[in-house]
Amino acid sequence: MKKTFASLIVSALVLSSTPHFASADDLSEQKAKNEQKQQENSKTQKKLESSVNQEGQKISKTQQEVNRLDQALNEKMFAVEAKDRQIKATEAEIVELGKQIEKYKAKLKKQEKLLGDRLRVMQENDGNSIKWEEVIFGSKDVGDLVSRVLAGKSISQQDDKMITDYQNTQKKLAAAQQELKDKKAKLVTEKQELKRQQAELEQQIKERNQRLKELRKQKKKFETQLMDAKEVQQILIAQEQAIAAEKAAREREARIEKERQAQAAREAKARAEAQAAQAAAAEQAAAEQQAAEAAAAKAAAEAKANQKSSAPATGSTKQSAPAVTVPKATPAPTPEPAPAPAPSSSSLFIHPTSGSITQGYGSANGSNGYSFHNGIDFGAPVGTPIVAAATGTVITASSGGPYGNHVMIAHQLNGKTYTTVYAHMSSLNARAGQRVSQGEQIGALGSTGNSTGPHLHFEIHIGGYSYSASGPANTVNPMSML
Repeated sequence: MKKTFASLIVSALVLSSTPHFASADDLSEQKAKNEQKQQENSKTQKKLESSVNQEGQKISKTQQEVNRLDQALNEKMFAVEAKDRQIKATEAEIVELGKQIEKYKAKLKKQEKLLGDRLRVMQENDGNSIKWEEVIFGSKDVGDLVSRVLAGKSISQQDDKMITDYQNTQKKLAAAQQELKDKKAKLVTEKQELKRQQAELEQQIKERNQRLKELRKQKKKFETQLMDAKEVQQILIAQEQAIAAEKAAREREARIEKERQAQAAREAKARAEAQAAQAAAAEQAAAEQQAAEAAAAKAAAEAKANQKSSAPATGSTKQSAPAVTVPKATPAPTPEPAPAPAPSSSSLFIHPTSGSITQGYGSANGSNGYSFHNGIDFGAPVGTPIVAAATGTVITASSGGPYGNHVMIAHQLNGKTYTTVYAHMSSLNARAGQRVSQGEQIGALGSTGNSTGPHLHFEIHIGGYSYSASGPANTVNPMSML
């Protein structure tokens, strides 16, 4: 519909701007016709805008319903996951209680064996732990009597303690068995609740998919789902601003890099000049050394000749010429090698998220409202981080529409403009106009918008954003650039 709308507007503008060559007598009549045609074009444009707005309101209402269902689905999925964790925790508690009950039973068996022996003794002693008549009448003296009485009392106390411990173990066993029974009953209830929640989740998924089908039926092409004419204009303006901002940022970076290189060149030149000066000084010192050595040799020769001419006929004491010490020249320093250039990256973009590719780039069967898939889908759990595939300026970061929570970023790479799109996110960590670095998190993976499950829909456009439901438009296969 937008293409039809745009074509009619362009046609109207072309017709209204077509030059007319008329005589002076026809100017007034031609002017009146042009004004009438402009008024007709203006009425047609308003009528088309009204039609688009009405259709957009219908679509928006259905889209809001889909978004509401999306939110309910996310909440239900988290509830099902929490209930599943609760069931697993209860099952673990049941296992621990079973182990504890087995320990109590084993302890009871030991206590029953000991207690059984003591009960037989007590039965033989008419219910007493010992035979007191034997204690009393069997005593040798008062001291022995006291010792026997104390020993009997200790045995009696020990028997009482044994009985008490046995009763306590029975109580603990009964309590553990009752808790186990309660836990099992709770587990049955929790599993029933989980089953109910899963049934509700399946029903909500069916309802959401049905609403998506209704939404697609309202639109002639998938591209009409993206945004109405007003939203397109807003994105175009934001896109121009983002591209301009990104170009300016890249130019600033280039200037800084150029200044850095110039500074490095100046420093290298200064080092070279210093090395040249050192080398010249070394050459001059070597020349001076050679001259000094030559002068010393000449002086020695002259002194020797003078000695021969002035020496007497008989032997005389020879005198040697004084030694001349000449400083050695300092060797010139070896120039420092120039730093090697940094290796350049062969790829422009990095993977925006983890996970496997669930749908590739290219032709589609049309069941989702489009016959060409303009990007690739990464399947991963809800909340998986999503990062900027390259450094750039955010064009838009908004929610709603078929893309759900989505971000568009403008890039300037090797002198060319690119646009990347990240759709169906659960949350956003970027804002329009923000400059983000490659690898910086801009959101989290989700299933908002026209999505049948958690995934990231990722597109790369050469130039600004442009969409087509039946062809690639200006998109490229992201896998060729990652």
